[in-house]
Amino acid sequence: MFKKITACFAALLMAFSLLPTVSFAEGFDPNEVSTPYIVLMEASSGTVLFEKNAHEHSFPASTTKVMTCILALEQCPDLDVTVTVGENVETRGSTMGIVRREELSLRSLLYGLMLRSGNDAAKAIAEHISGTESEFANLMNQKAASLGMTDTHFVKSNGLHNEDHYCSAYDMALLTRYAMKNEEFRSIVSAETYDVPPTNKDSNGYQLTNSNKLIYTKEGEDSYEYRYATGVKTGDTDYAGRCLVASAERDGVELILVLFGDYSNKVSTNYRFENAAKFFDWGFANYDSLDPTLLNLETEFTFPVTGATETEITATANLEGHTVTDKKDVIAAIEADPTQVVAQTALTRKLEAPIAAGEVIGTVAYQYQSATLFSVDLVASSAIEPAPIETVPAPSASPLIVGTPEDSDTEDGNGEKGSSLVFWIVLLVVLLVIVLAAKAIATTRRRRRRARKRKAYRSNYNRR
Repeated sequence: MFKKITACFAALLMAFSLLPTVSFAEGFDPNEVSTPYIVLMEASSGTVLFEKNAHEHSFPASTTKVMTCILALEQCPDLDVTVTVGENVETRGSTMGIVRREELSLRSLLYGLMLRSGNDAAKAIAEHISGTESEFANLMNQKAASLGMTDTHFVKSNGLHNEDHYCSAYDMALLTRYAMKNEEFRSIVSAETYDVPPTNKDSNGYQLTNSNKLIYTKEGEDSYEYRYATGVKTGDTDYAGRCLVASAERDGVELILVLFGDYSNKVSTNYRFENAAKFFDWGFANYDSLDPTLLNLETEFTFPVTGATETEITATANLEGHTVTDKKDVIAAIEADPTQVVAQTALTRKLEAPIAAGEVIGTVAYQYQSATLFSVDLVASSAIEPAPIETVPAPSASPLIVGTPEDSDTEDGNGEKGSSLVFWIVLLVVLLVIVLAAKAIATTRRRRRRARKRKAYRSNYNRR
């Protein structure tokens, strides 16, 4: 009897497993979500699938720690290095519980930073890398500028409120897209829990749980875990409201969602997690991606070049690593007829020699129905060298060197020769005339002086 019940139960479970997964996308309208700042982005291409006030300044709260974490990973590749906590430990807001002069690994601090949103961990990391939080903030802003985050300014490593500390939803999506390319970062933000080993100040160590309910739900709490979730960070302050940066991946497509500004007096505590699942399902249901290398698109382009041995230069576009993301019907239409994708080139420099092989000379935008799908750099396929300069022989400095008869021949067929020889002969004659004239003048003057002297002598003689 027991075996029959077990078999029936197993069959029932199998039947349920064959049913389609319930999707929050049905009937979901992103425009009805009250969150003031929203961006839904496809990670591979950076295509924005939905946005709301995407470029307006907003307070990011602890989602700031996405920047702190990726900077720490890049600045300190050795995550097992020991960090000594400073004398002034941050105690405001959420903390992982470290104390001054405590020694623990950078790895442990990073998990405390991202899972427990430790403000104390953020400060310890900043001081370890840059000496002071203000110097670390300079590093944060430099990184933000390099990523094209034009609506962002960081003041603190932990995101505690400051009027001059802000970030737009779009900029945070850009940052997260970049950070998620780091495998260590992905491992940290997707962890449900982490056990920090004992330290010199705590013999038990620390037990950390992820505050992102899409990843982990504590026992006894309502579950908001999302089966495709891959990260990344929550944030909460009175000024910023409840914030969430989340990511999810399904069937090779990864989406990044930024929700900023859900205030507790306007929405429920878990409003951001509820909407995150709906946004992801809506994105997966309505959008698709494809590899452009499969479309046989034009990748070689020829342009005229000046001042070179060659008259043309060939530039290539490398489509590897790029993704086309759009609505599913658009993707299907492109796959059915790739010739509808048009390449529009734009040069970024004057095509004048020299040009080095591998040099970027422009960009090409691949467009479908006048909308740009993605852009790629145009790279010179080979070097272009300057044309040799034609030199005209200078006339000899010596009048005795007049060149060969061949050099002085004209090409008009009139037989005129020796033009340079005539020039020098004329010049010599002129010089000779000048010399003779000068000599004649000098002789005349001498004769006149002698005549005057004789005349004076005779006059004096007669007076005697």
